[in-house]
Order: sequence, then structure tokens, then C-alpha cells
Amino acid sequence: MPSSLFRIRSGLHRHPPAKVCLLFAAALAATSPGLAQKPRAAASPAPSFTTDVAPILEKNCTGCHSSTAHKGGLVLENYEAVMKGGRHGQVIVPRNAETSRLMAMIEGKLDPQMPLDSDPLGRADIKIIRSWINAGAPGPPENAASPAPTSPAIPSILPQVSVVSPVASVKFSPDGHILAVGGYQEVRLIDTDTGKLIGRLTGHADAVRSIAFSPDGKRLAAAGGPPQRAGEIKIWDLQTQQAVLTLNGHKDCIYSIAWSPDGRLIASGSYDKLVKLWDASTGKEVRNLQDHIDAVFAVAFSPDGRRLASASQDRTVKIWDVATGKRLYTLSDASDGLTSLAFSPSGDDLAAGGYDKTIYIWKLGDDDGHLVHSLIADEDSLLSVVWSHDGRTLVTASSDGSIRFRNANLDLKGVADRQTDWVEALDASPDGKWVAAGRYNGSVSLYDLKTYEASRTTTIFDALQPTENPQEAASR
Repeated sequence: MPSSLFRIRSGLHRHPPAKVCLLFAAALAATSPGLAQKPRAAASPAPSFTTDVAPILEKNCTGCHSSTAHKGGLVLENYEAVMKGGRHGQVIVPRNAETSRLMAMIEGKLDPQMPLDSDPLGRADIKIIRSWINAGAPGPPENAASPAPTSPAIPSILPQVSVVSPVASVKFSPDGHILAVGGYQEVRLIDTDTGKLIGRLTGHADAVRSIAFSPDGKRLAAAGGPPQRAGEIKIWDLQTQQAVLTLNGHKDCIYSIAWSPDGRLIASGSYDKLVKLWDASTGKEVRNLQDHIDAVFAVAFSPDGRRLASASQDRTVKIWDVATGKRLYTLSDASDGLTSLAFSPSGDDLAAGGYDKTIYIWKLGDDDGHLVHSLIADEDSLLSVVWSHDGRTLVTASSDGSIRFRNANLDLKGVADRQTDWVEALDASPDGKWVAAGRYNGSVSLYDLKTYEASRTTTIFDALQPTENPQEAASR
């Protein structure tokens, strides 16, 4: 028996029990290394801003807090901006998550809870941000290279059944002799007198969701872009049918474009919540209009070109001053997202419709607008709204499978129901005779604005054969 243990055992009667336990433990540690207390495990490293925190912010926050959409003056797309804070001061207090404004808002302790109008952050994400702040909110190492953005791998999946390109946009030329029809990766030009195909503008990155002619009819802008990746606008010379400019800048696909009446500007509205103004001759971005908090589905210039209207998933229409880029006022009467809008020919009234099945008509002033008419007009969402060029008829298309014709007071004049598929796009001819309706099944019809009857229906995009690659077919 080791001598230390012998001394303890033989002298138990001379030591208090607690002291004996301490002596016994010390003796064991000295004589039996394998029984000694193990060292504590190393503390977990603090979360990294670059690899742990930044991806959470990018996914959930930078839609409203970026260099292009800095709500509350707050930008969260890089470390320096996060630590700088916003209009209310710093949002991060290093080593004190409890008093950090960012934590209070993502945990719902401070209104409004972030992310706004979205699901709250998961517990794991909140724990990462909290741990990072309590560890001192360390930034990226000096001279550390930022990770290169990676594009998601998108598989090429060929169709197994016959498919057709939906008609996503239709537009008459200013003289009415050409109807441009937007589909998957191309625009087809149709002679309105004969109904014959006279041109194909190919090479677009994705579906062409909106079309605008220049006021002189010599150029055409076509917009779209791959969802969640980028917006794209191509400007075409119609005489040569060659693309002369490609405009990039949006971070998501573009749903609507408009050409200003003076021919100088092109406006675009995108799923990235932004409205942009572009120089139509150079393709350079002129202004970035930031105030919507959700996808922008429609933009339109007033007939005099002084104002721009934008309609959004955020249930609002915003009126902008084109010369300054200043938001003049917001129309907030809709109860759900708005998909389409149109100025009356006089420019005094603005019509819009969307998911709540309701048509809204506002009377517009210089500093404010007020609702003059509203009507639950259809049995399902409104997909498109357009005025006739004399202002006497407002035409709407709905996912209930109908086209309806109404007067300026929203009284029903006629119905073209039992559509073969959703009518996603409408446009009125400059001579006031026709409305073009483009459908999801690739067909287009011309409706007489007097009789409300279809005078011609043409299949613009034929079905592809099974296993045929749509990109290859579009390039033929």
C-alpha cells in the first residue's frame, strides 16, 4: 500500500471527515494518474461572421437592408455596415446580445419583428447570431478574401410530355401594325393585318414577361430574366431585328417595363422590390427607386411622362416624380398584392387590380390621390388591366377564365368567358378597335372592342415535342 494512503488510513481518528476526503483525493491523484481529474474541454469557437452570420443575414434580411434598399438607413450586407447601424443608431452591442437592437427585433421583443412580413428566424439561426454578439461580434480576419459567390447548380430537365411556351406579354406597336408577343426566351412579331409571323427576336435569358415599344416605333424593349438570379432587358432595332443593348442591374427577374412618352427613359419593376429608371439610348441606370417592401409587378408612365406609378405585392401603388426620383405619395387601399395597373388616357385616373379580385380606380392629384371606384369584379385574381385608348372601356383578365369589359364607372359592358386558358397579358390597339389577349397555352386572340367578340385566334407558340430542349427550340 502506498505510504500516503497508509498514513491516511492509520490516522482516520485524528482528522475530520471532510479533511480526510480531501487528503484521500489528493493521494489518489498523486499515486494514480489515470484517476486524476480530466482537463476541461476547450470552449467552442465563436461563430464566424463570414461563414455563419452573413449567410443568415443575406437570406433573410438584405432584401430590405442592402445598399439598394436600406430600410431604416440600415445595411446588413457586410460587416462594416452591420456594425455601423442605421437611423436608430448601432444595432450590435459587442458582448451584450440582450441590449443589441438587432437581437430584440429578430426575437420579437421590439416591434416590428424581423424579418418583416416573413417567418421568424429559426432557433438555430438566432442562437448563432446571439453567440456571435456575446463573443464580441468579431469581424472577418484582416486581408481575408471574401468568398466568391457561387451560382446554384441548375439541372437540365427535359420535358417528358408536349409543352408550350406561355404568352407572358403582348404589346401593339405605336402605329398598330405589329403585335409583339413575349414567350420563353423570345419575342415573336405578328403582322396585325394578316396575322402572319414577320420576325423572331431570340436569345433572351428566360421568359419575356414585359414588352415596350419606343414612342417612334423603331425600337422594342423586352424584359425578363431568370428568377432569383438576375433581371434582363434587351433593346432591339426593329428594322434590322438585332439587339443593340442589354441592360442588367436587377437581382431578380423583371415583371414589367415601360417606355417614357419622350423616349428618353425605360422604367422597370422587379421581384427584387426595386424600380429602376434607365437611359434608353445608353442603357445606363439613371435612378434606383426604393420604397416597396415586396415584389414590384407593374410600372407605368403617366401620359405626360411626369409621373411613374408602380404596383407591388406589398398591396400598394406608389407615385413617383420622374425628374427627381422622389416618391410623391402611396395609394394603400388594396387588401392584397397588386399585379397590374394602367393610367387612363387623360392621366387623371389610375386603375389597378390583383389578388383580392378587386378593381381600384384612383383620382390622382399633385400631392395625393383618392379612391373613386372599387369593385370586387371577378371570382379569382386579376391578372391584367388595360384601358382602351379612348378611355371609355377598362378591360380586365382574371384567373377565373374570363375577360371583362367595363366602363369608367366599372359597370359591366361585356364578357368573354370560357377562355381556353389563363389570359396573362392584355393590350389595346392605338386605333381603339382591338384588345389583344395572350394566354398561358401559347395562343393570342384579338377582341373587337365594340362587340366583345374574338375576331381572330392564333396559336403563336406551338407545343414542343416530348424530350425536346426548350432552349434549343427557341434558338431555331
